[in-house]
Amino acid sequence: MANQIRVGNVEIKYVLDMLPPPRDPSAMFPTTDAHDWEPYHDALEDCQLQLYYGHFYLRSKGQTIMVDTGMGPGPHPSRDNRTGDMLNQLKLGGVNPEDVDIVLMTHMHIDHVGWNLDYTSGEPRPYFPNARYLGPRLDWEHFRKPEFAANAPWVAHSVIPLEKMGLLELIDDGHVVNDEVTAISTPGHTPGHMVFDITSDGQKAMVVGDLLHSKVQVERPEWTAGVDTDKEASRRNRKMILDRAESEDIVIAAGHFHPDDHLGKVIQKEGKRYWQVIK
Repeated sequence: MANQIRVGNVEIKYVLDMLPPPRDPSAMFPTTDAHDWEPYHDALEDCQLQLYYGHFYLRSKGQTIMVDTGMGPGPHPSRDNRTGDMLNQLKLGGVNPEDVDIVLMTHMHIDHVGWNLDYTSGEPRPYFPNARYLGPRLDWEHFRKPEFAANAPWVAHSVIPLEKMGLLELIDDGHVVNDEVTAISTPGHTPGHMVFDITSDGQKAMVVGDLLHSKVQVERPEWTAGVDTDKEASRRNRKMILDRAESEDIVIAAGHFHPDDHLGKVIQKEGKRYWQVIK
């Protein structure tokens, strides 16, 4: 299946950082049970929900733009001490850390900011030394509150030092990254969650972060992840983006999908929506 696609003049390329341990589907989507998943066994692996920590980088307007930076090097005790491999995977694709001009954060969760900063020398240094880091203002404000900061230590580790270095730019809905890439606010998973809209030469794509965790949500947008902070907003914004994707023929880039499925379109057949993989 496709690991890259060109949308107008923009190249979108996939990179896999880490394969986390699989989970029972109802652990990820607590309002569902085994009966709910019976029609969707093709979305499971050995009856388990396997997420992938995959992300995307763009070539746009002469810039290399990372969208999220994965889980980080690790080992990660919360993920069976597994390790991330994003930098090696980028290099295999011909991208060195110093080539990256902009890092975009769809939101500030641990598996999306992990390669922001390098601590191998003791003091934090940006893994992407020539990049500006752009992240949602509402997530920044949310995770800085003491009642939330205590449960999100990765923000202090991987985001806050960027602000102290003068590398972090906080952005809001409608922020124009360049003439081809724009931020769209889609709160729900986190208060500041964003997707990044790509429009070039009459063609469209979106990198959707954690708006989608499973391709089943294309058909069942009401299924929300247990970690979504505002489940009603998550449902509403997922439906809004899926509506747009179908009506405007938008390519969707979904990093948590299986590597064979992560680039696709939303189609309707016999009154139901489906995920159509781009091959």
